[in-house]
Amino acid sequence: MKSLNLSSYNPHIERVLDEIECKLGHSLSIEKLAYLAGYSPFHFQRLFKEYVGECVHHYIKRLRVEKTALMLKYQYNNVTDSAIRTGFNSNTSLTRAFKSIYNCSPKEYKDQFRVFNKNFDTPSFEIVNIADFKVFFVRVCGDYNYSEEASWIEIENKFHRVPQNDLQYISICYNEPSITLKKTNLRYEACILYEKNKHSHISGLPIKTIRGGNYAKFSFSGTLDEFDNFFNVVFDTFYHDKNYQISLKPSFQLHHNSYKDLLFGRTTTDLFIPID
Repeated sequence: MKSLNLSSYNPHIERVLDEIECKLGHSLSIEKLAYLAGYSPFHFQRLFKEYVGECVHHYIKRLRVEKTALMLKYQYNNVTDSAIRTGFNSNTSLTRAFKSIYNCSPKEYKDQFRVFNKNFDTPSFEIVNIADFKVFFVRVCGDYNYSEEASWIEIENKFHRVPQNDLQYISICYNEPSITLKKTNLRYEACILYEKNKHSHISGLPIKTIRGGNYAKFSFSGTLDEFDNFFNVVFDTFYHDKNYQISLKPSFQLHHNSYKDLLFGRTTTDLFIPID
């Protein structure tokens, strides 16, 4: 996937990307997505590939396979149930698509993680319901060791029109590196909370809606490396211990300090894991 270039930002394609992300289990026809974007099907497919770097069908298939792998790895879901939840119409079509990426069947992949050695307890959390909210955002694709810092530098360099007082920083890591095998497809978004009373006069910057719903909220304080370990512990334990389904929506992090503290010092961060 391509990083977001501010000069080429297309809110219509971004709307489609969000629809795909959150509705992989639904029918996602070219005609339906083109209508959502406001383009003809032919024009939409051309613009999508230019913007994303993949054709629509390949992009949807890859996300469906990766989300299935996430379910099989962290929740040991039944393969048939996972296929249905991620939009495959049969185990056969899932297996064919799955093998094209991981060189094994979904069952073989799942069996790698069946022995669960619980070395950690699930960190404490609370279930919260969040309304939809908007953010300004920058997306950088690639190895998270690079993209995380690069995206915040892009925020600093390009978002001068956003008043700098009392900003609320939010980040989204869309992919799990052990599941999204091609590093260029790893997506990191650095965000600033959009507040209508402060920002309604600002136009021309990338803006998106983070979908609300039920989330498990985990609180953390420490360095970025420690947060990465904390994140892994949450995913390694939460879905094994609790009766919650992995959601199609991405998780996000809300940082109670500046992004410089996040990158180079200590951060106080809330991790929000969507649940169904």
